[in-house]
Amino acid sequence: MAELNYWQKLSRKRMSRRTLLGAGATTALGGAAALMVGCGGSGGGGPNITADPNRTPGPGGTVTWGRPVSVGGVDPHLDLTGLDISSLIYSRLYDWAPGAEMVILNNLAMDLEMPEVTDFIFTLREGVRNAPAGGEFDDEDIDSEAVKESFVRRGTAITAPDKRFPHKIAGSRDPSMLRPALQTPDKYTFSFNMAEPFVPAVREMANATWGMLSTGVAENAPRLQLSRNAFGSGPFMLEEFRGNERIVLRRNPDFWIPNRPYLEGITYVIITDNSSLLAAFKNGQHDVSGAILVKEDFDEFDADPAISVASAPSLFYPVVHLNVRRDPFDDIRVREALNISINRDLIIELAQSGDGQYGGPIQWPQVKWALPEGRLKTFYQRDVAKAKQLMEAAGRSDGFTAVLKTPRLPGVNFINDIARIIVDSWKDINVDIQIDEVELGAYISSVLLTGNFDMTFFPNLPYDEPDRPLSFYHSLGVTGTGNWTGYSNPALDKLIEAQSVEFDVEARQAIITQAQDLILEEHGPQLTTTGGYQYSARQSYVHIAFGIDEDTPLDANPAGVDVWTELT
Repeated sequence: MAELNYWQKLSRKRMSRRTLLGAGATTALGGAAALMVGCGGSGGGGPNITADPNRTPGPGGTVTWGRPVSVGGVDPHLDLTGLDISSLIYSRLYDWAPGAEMVILNNLAMDLEMPEVTDFIFTLREGVRNAPAGGEFDDEDIDSEAVKESFVRRGTAITAPDKRFPHKIAGSRDPSMLRPALQTPDKYTFSFNMAEPFVPAVREMANATWGMLSTGVAENAPRLQLSRNAFGSGPFMLEEFRGNERIVLRRNPDFWIPNRPYLEGITYVIITDNSSLLAAFKNGQHDVSGAILVKEDFDEFDADPAISVASAPSLFYPVVHLNVRRDPFDDIRVREALNISINRDLIIELAQSGDGQYGGPIQWPQVKWALPEGRLKTFYQRDVAKAKQLMEAAGRSDGFTAVLKTPRLPGVNFINDIARIIVDSWKDINVDIQIDEVELGAYISSVLLTGNFDMTFFPNLPYDEPDRPLSFYHSLGVTGTGNWTGYSNPALDKLIEAQSVEFDVEARQAIITQAQDLILEEHGPQLTTTGGYQYSARQSYVHIAFGIDEDTPLDANPAGVDVWTELT
């Protein structure tokens, strides 16, 4: 009989005391770290040489990585554009293996006990301290009080991508209730009891937004301006921050894993013109390509022995959000006409190098939870004639005009490429859409979170757990405080809530399928499109233990710790 995965074990033992992974996994010193892909990572200029297969991992050297997107800040609780960097600066409780759906106890938490599925008792690693960065909070402990203050700050942050989990801990949407729900019985024990079960809770705490600040740093965060300064206990320290130009990290000499990280430093170079960014990598100025690669780039690099490549299905999925409180998007006939007139096959052909697949409410790489592509292709089959009939029935035979707001992301051209294909598709039903690009910070705060749009388009962030994509459709939304599209369906709310407390995998799959079936028939508030692949390339003298095309090993070290270069 195959070994049960975490969720199966949990569903069968939910009322018994248990420890995740066991003592053998609490000291993962020989594991790996994935280089972050897509929105940055590590990378160091050098000659275009072929790697020596006889070399073994060793300390020294720096790596330079190109980056296509500016970094608004590196505060793990506030700045979503810099999470790949803050994850190297700040420790968190643990990491996660998406394929196995298992906790990797390789960070602050040495042990996690769950007497019941609502109880979380963490035993913290002793001796984890802030890096000696020459500041007033050097060597401050990351203890249970620090974890508590970090939970409060993250759980109440205005830009936190999901507040539903903190609400479950607090037993209320009142932020003042979160702190008293968090317990610190001793210096290295942190615990809480959720008011109700929440299946995604274990996965959520491995998210990079749950970086841990020491107590002093958390208490003085406004004065310290953590978006541009950093005081963390992770493997690297922030040496220089110029979010539109370059970001420099250097090795934390007192990191708790002996002789790690290998690298002396990591430099991110921001170039928002994708062709220039790609050229810099080809010319040997960057060790790791940060450019958005297409299949043709991948094939070219794959033929070069001096370059290592990898590809994997991308969990980013481009979506049109409709504000269904506003005319004409409150009319399901208009929404259906828009939905079935999108030329999804053209998106796959032109923007995804022919390698994309149709996406439903849950993106297709989540094969355990997503709807079959055959069903989606049938449902989303382009039918301009039917779309025109729907528009006529809605009194819109002459079409309408509207503004589609998108985040301005120089260097990430595929967003606008797909948006323009969609807009061109709608011209066939007399719908004239103007694209309005909004600076990213203003887009998040003044457009998305406030629901200040008729239509908006952006690639939903990658999630490997089905609850988060579904939460966009819940009346309370992904933040747990309200749905920015104005969509509300009590029947769907019940299904989304039911799957979030169902630990039996097959039963949860059935609920999630039922929820997606209902969503499809609503034709909104999201119009899902297609998802493609992500491609990575690096000079072969830069070594990582596993790439984007491999499952995270269960003995993996924290991110960045085991990256090494032959050029020392």
